[in-house]
Amino acid sequence: MAEFDNPYVNEDPFIRAHFDCLDCGGKLWEYAIQGQMVCEDCRGVFLSEQVFDANIERPAN
Repeated sequence: MAEFDNPYVNEDPFIRAHFDCLDCGGKLWEYAIQGQMVCEDCRGVFLSEQVFDANIERPAN
């Protein structure tokens, strides 16, 4: 098997999303590799597409 250096091995796979949780309003973190977001408060898991769609449908304050 070939050996290679993984440039992502030391990187955190989660990035802070600019969206609020659909359930509790907490801040979401996106795990882009799996296309999911996780809430830092209630630990709810949502598909990124679901969060995007919900924010498009909801008018901005």
